[in-house]
Amino acid sequence: MAKGRLDLTSRVRQGMAVERLSADERLTKNNVVETAQREAARVTGAALALAPSTLPRKGRFSIRLADLVSNPYNPRTFYNPQTIDSLAKSFSDEGQIDAIKITELAEYPNKRVIVDGERRVRAAKALGNEYIDAELSDEPLGAKDLYLRAYRANKERDEQTVFDDAVAWRKLLNEGVYVDYNELAAAVGESVNQVTKITLLNELPQLFFNKLAQAAKPLGLSHAYNLKLIYERAGEQVAEHWLQEIIEGRASVRRLEQAASADATIKRPGSRRPHYQSRVQFKTPTGADLGELKLFGDGRTELSLKGVQGPAQHKLADRVKALVEEWSLEINDDSDLSASGA
Repeated sequence: MAKGRLDLTSRVRQGMAVERLSADERLTKNNVVETAQREAARVTGAALALAPSTLPRKGRFSIRLADLVSNPYNPRTFYNPQTIDSLAKSFSDEGQIDAIKITELAEYPNKRVIVDGERRVRAAKALGNEYIDAELSDEPLGAKDLYLRAYRANKERDEQTVFDDAVAWRKLLNEGVYVDYNELAAAVGESVNQVTKITLLNELPQLFFNKLAQAAKPLGLSHAYNLKLIYERAGEQVAEHWLQEIIEGRASVRRLEQAASADATIKRPGSRRPHYQSRVQFKTPTGADLGELKLFGDGRTELSLKGVQGPAQHKLADRVKALVEEWSLEINDDSDLSASGA
């Protein structure tokens, strides 16, 4: 009799254990716990704290910002502060609409890598938030996947600039993610010539590159590449002059092309002759060429006139001499000359 009661008790316990296991499996499969926690967080305003090791494999959940790292192949380098502020305001007014996309990489243990959503992360940090909504990608992602997914997502929303592309493409090529310009061009859907020109923008001095990238008015490849040519052919001082012209909106692409072309003919291979920054040409009342005044980046000013002879030449010399002497009296000290490179 006692044995019968024991068998009955054992069977009841086994049945309860099976039922508990079945219930746990159903809860896990349907993300019931995570869903309930998210709903509670939405009502109470509290964030759902999930450690990386306990993240659900599917669906939307909240994760600590401190547990995230940026995409090592992020296609965007330069972020407009106004854009981040605008997105932060949207978060504050409407909440986060789209979850960021994250993945797991062995190189970042106990962290999750942002695949798509760096700007949303920055906006959340700007608000002082500790958490952000995310979705986890279960499939393994290589370097090409990390780059192309973010690159294409940006294209659909607010695509990166040529300067973002220049930085990202150089890294992809340097690390052998793409073997050459041809493979990279095929991957991003651009011509080889376009990809080559954009990548070569990295040859500009870093200060020049950053100023172009952060200009108030977005600049394209034509401005940047022609400045690169001017820098190569005429040197840093001349290029700095044209950089300022570009930033202040005074240099059209046509003017830059002309400057780059002029520098190419004047500064031949092996020549170190610096090119002028600006030039004023003089003509007679009948339109005949008279000469020119050139200003150089190293502080020199050259006046060259031709065809002036006899008394007219002496009269011109006297006037130029008087003008320079009068101007020299206006110089406060030698620092005025030093500042101009004298």
